[in-house]
Amino acid sequence: TSCPVLEGEERLRLLNYQNNFITKVENLDNLPNLIFLDLYNNQLRYIESLTHVTTLRVLMLGKNHLERIQGLETLTRLDVLDLHSNQITTVEHLKHLPEL
Repeated sequence: TSCPVLEGEERLRLLNYQNNFITKVENLDNLPNLIFLDLYNNQLRYIESLTHVTTLRVLMLGKNHLERIQGLETLTRLDVLDLHSNQITTVEHLKHLPEL
């Protein structure tokens, strides 16, 4: 399951996809004002397809199946990152996020 296509929602700032069995993040590149993305309690194994969502300030990824932190390089405005209850063993790749 992936994120559905949201057409005509360019003004959207907050998006909650909790508890949706999402396995792949996609279809977010047409949301230029998105600042809050909640993907809590899904089936994500990788952090991907977020490079175009550079406006993100809050990213909730708790209770997924993530094993490593990656794919956040362009999210330089991020000041809240929730990764609890995943399978991450090493905290890495966060130095480029000065607001955290």
